[in-house]
Amino acid sequence: MDGMESMLEVSVGIPRQLWDRVELAAQDESVTAAAIVAEALEQHLSCRARLRSVEAWARRHASGADYEELVEVDPNFDVAGCC
Repeated sequence: MDGMESMLEVSVGIPRQLWDRVELAAQDESVTAAAIVAEALEQHLSCRARLRSVEAWARRHASGADYEELVEVDPNFDVAGCC
C-alpha cells in the first residue's frame, strides 16, 4: 500500500482467534495489525479477480463438459473460494 494513500477507519467484527493471529503476525513482522489486514484483503481480492478471469476464459474456451469437469476436479475453480 502506498504511504501517500488516504486511510479509512472502519469497524468490523472479527472472530477473536483470527484477530489473535493477526496481532501475532503483526508483532512478528514489526508492522501494525492494520497493515496485516490491508495486505490480506488486497491478496484475497486479487486472487478472486484472477479466479474470475480464469473462469471466464474457461467458459469461452472449454466445452460444457470440459468446464463441468474442471469445476468437479477443483471446486474452488467456481470462484466460491480462493487461492
